[in-house]
Amino acid sequence: MLLLAVAMACVINGDTMTGVLRQATWLVVAVIVLIVVQAIDVRLPQPRVKPVVEPDTNG
Repeated sequence: MLLLAVAMACVINGDTMTGVLRQATWLVVAVIVLIVVQAIDVRLPQPRVKPVVEPDTNG
């Protein structure tokens, strides 16, 4: 059913199946890169900055 829907969308939009597959490939690559970046971000050390508490001078 899904393949039929993709084929019909290609016919309606005038795209080729190879064009759709190329776009799907780049989509998968982009999602994988985002997942890898998030995984690396979790493992990086987080800065340990303590908030500066200053007295309120507004009155």
